[in-house]
Amino acid sequence: MQITKEILKEWDDCSAVYAWFIEKFPQGADVRVVGTALRDDKRYDDARWLTSHVFDSFIKAPEQIAAYVDADVAGTLKEVEGSPNSSSGYSSTAASSGDSSTAASSGDSSKAASSGDSSKAASSGYSSKAASSGNSSTAASSGDSSTAASSGNYSTAASSGDSSTAEAKGEKTIAMVAGCNGRARAGEKGAFALAWLDGEQMRIAVGVVGENDIKADIWYRVDAGHLVEA
Repeated sequence: MQITKEILKEWDDCSAVYAWFIEKFPQGADVRVVGTALRDDKRYDDARWLTSHVFDSFIKAPEQIAAYVDADVAGTLKEVEGSPNSSSGYSSTAASSGDSSTAASSGDSSKAASSGDSSKAASSGYSSKAASSGNSSTAASSGDSSTAASSGNYSTAASSGDSSTAEAKGEKTIAMVAGCNGRARAGEKGAFALAWLDGEQMRIAVGVVGENDIKADIWYRVDAGHLVEA
């Protein structure tokens, strides 16, 4: 997703992020680049503000979810390729700890785990797993039957692939599955999105905790277009 000054102005042109962004990225930049720059400048509250608005936009335009999940996994894998916190191959494992740390692994049944505020974990491959803990942390996985789990306020979890799961624990969290037959759950004041196939048409079901009987920390799936407890 490309962040521009027009998008930020629409969200809130009085925010501290707007002036910082105009100086740093006058021509705009990818959301991952902007988020990383905010954390590098130790603007952690602003990074959470940006994440919140980005995922709000996904709820309004859910067709962007699959592309974001795949790009986030691919970008994180590339970001740490060749580093001590990356691994590749069947059943590979990568782990990192510390604020803004990153772990990435690729290959079937691979695992990636990170801990610390604003940390990231990404894995790619069938039955892969990604887990992160800490406020504003991110977990992303791709591949059928993959799992993404995150804990901490403002944390996010996203997975792509059929029969995948995504869970985000903590307040104002986001969980997304870009694949059919998935399951998701989010914490208090959180939201989640699940893809489903309506005949030949892909659709997205969105659950907002506290609305339409959607509960916090409860697994949901899609049944005939309706969200039901899994």
